[in-house]
Amino acid sequence: MDITEFKKTYEHKKVIENNNQIIQNPVVSVCIQTYQHVNYIEQCLDGILMQKTDFNYEILLGEDASTDGTREICMDYANRFPDKIRLFLHHRENNIKIGGQPTGRFNFLYNLYLAQGKYIALCEGDDYWTNPLKLQKQVDFLEGNEEYVMCFHKVVLLSKGELIEDNITKVPKDHEMITDLAEKGNYIHTPSVMFKGQNLDFPNEFRLSPIGDFFLYMLLAKNGKIGYINEKMTVYRLGSGIWSNKTAYERNMKTVYTFALLIKTNLFSEKVNQILLYRIRSFLKRFKDQLDLESLTMLTITPSIRNTIYQFFLDSTSQKLIKKNDDLTYKQLINGLKMKAFKKLKSIFN
Repeated sequence: MDITEFKKTYEHKKVIENNNQIIQNPVVSVCIQTYQHVNYIEQCLDGILMQKTDFNYEILLGEDASTDGTREICMDYANRFPDKIRLFLHHRENNIKIGGQPTGRFNFLYNLYLAQGKYIALCEGDDYWTNPLKLQKQVDFLEGNEEYVMCFHKVVLLSKGELIEDNITKVPKDHEMITDLAEKGNYIHTPSVMFKGQNLDFPNEFRLSPIGDFFLYMLLAKNGKIGYINEKMTVYRLGSGIWSNKTAYERNMKTVYTFALLIKTNLFSEKVNQILLYRIRSFLKRFKDQLDLESLTMLTITPSIRNTIYQFFLDSTSQKLIKKNDDLTYKQLINGLKMKAFKKLKSIFN
């Protein structure tokens, strides 16, 4: 799907674009998506505008129709920095919902499609950069290592007003290959990433994915290695997004649905798909007592996933899934759900 088809499908109300004259052929496009970030967006923009580089860069600032004053701040910055900021004022009529919930996916994709740089860097409106040489260091790395398609770096977390070490991701020793990313999950913080931005192509499944950044990294990693710079150059703000308020089951369900959509694209090798299927099966095993028919139905979007779920239930029928001292009503409910799911899946193969 190219930008023309994307606009035709999802732009129900024309995006308002400012008339700033940005320098042509920037080396880097910095994509910012912001919504209801009135207390954070200035710090985000200041961290980007302070970058010291020996190349030109542009800022694509997508504002998602905030009502808290974020929009006005973005307009002010675009007026003050007309040679740097391309401002896109979005409308809620264009919002792409995922799982029935509004998201920033239209904003995100709009920025990616319109980015002109050889490289693209990301930063959400509630995060911020701290090192004025961040862009220069990442460009130097990618320019000097052609086999790498993207790179990221260490971050610091901001939790309840205090800067702390990153305790939510751990960069594994083996992190450079797509199989590492598929097996170990997302160890890349969004505001730390830079990637090659030319000839990007986004399958329809990307629009549906609950976790857009991981889906994007998997698409990129098909074409090259993932580099890591062991320097703290960004602050990632905890607790300001909707992800922080999800239960463990909800977070993991969104993760495995993203795996399912990646498999559905048919863009990955059999080895990568098998890793993703293994992770789906691990999810089923971990949350077997919380599974519901709606979730299982949502996951079964390819024959290989249906087979994985079907085999899981076949294997589970010979195991004692509920303890003897569990509440009888709860026990009956869980068994009933599993029997319905089992019968539904079984009927597919008959």
